[in-house]
Amino acid sequence: MGNKGNNRHIKGLTTPKYLGIGKKQNAYVIKPRAGRHTLGRSIALSLLLRKLGMADTAKDAAKIIKTGNVLVNKKVVKDVKFPIGLSDIIEIPEAKKCISVSIDERAHIETKEKDSAEYGSQLFKVIGKYKTHDNQIMLRLHDGSVIKADKKVMVNDSVALNDKGAMGKVFSLQNGAKCFVINGVHVGTSGLVKSLVNGTIQTEASVLIKPEQGEEFETLVKNIMITG
Repeated sequence: MGNKGNNRHIKGLTTPKYLGIGKKQNAYVIKPRAGRHTLGRSIALSLLLRKLGMADTAKDAAKIIKTGNVLVNKKVVKDVKFPIGLSDIIEIPEAKKCISVSIDERAHIETKEKDSAEYGSQLFKVIGKYKTHDNQIMLRLHDGSVIKADKKVMVNDSVALNDKGAMGKVFSLQNGAKCFVINGVHVGTSGLVKSLVNGTIQTEASVLIKPEQGEEFETLVKNIMITG
């Protein structure tokens, strides 16, 4: 059977909301490569450079990337389709640019410029946990990476990784913890966890959140990231 789809691009009408691109603005947009962030919450590195105004065309973006002038999380990336998403940090040394990636209240990708000298640590949500054959505890993070756990960490906690990828502080899901909503109706909202609601066979675990502004609301645990 022939291939009926376009695997290299995403049709404009089905463009994920995360990209922040009008559905009729482009017939096609470059599709991020699979393997890290989900398709609905990632953007190809080439397209991100264009959104940042670093390149006017896909050809210009590819030239910048393939010459090794772009670092993602301190590693040189030469793949124009490399998926970029929440918590990633992009550096372009020649342009003296350092960009952190988040998500805004419209569920669109949000980029913030920061001082590369203050790279600091990155925060990742723990979405899975398992034990290897030699009893080493491993953690699956929201960006698809896997790291060793050298501290007591639970699923839905967050861990801070330094620029070497080493695990630092652990932020636990508990009452009073700071959090950031990464999915759902209240996406992009910051607040405090007021209480936890255990899940059942029919329902998923949820949390009651007191936002920085506005009324308290309830959302699923999977929709938040603990930030402090």
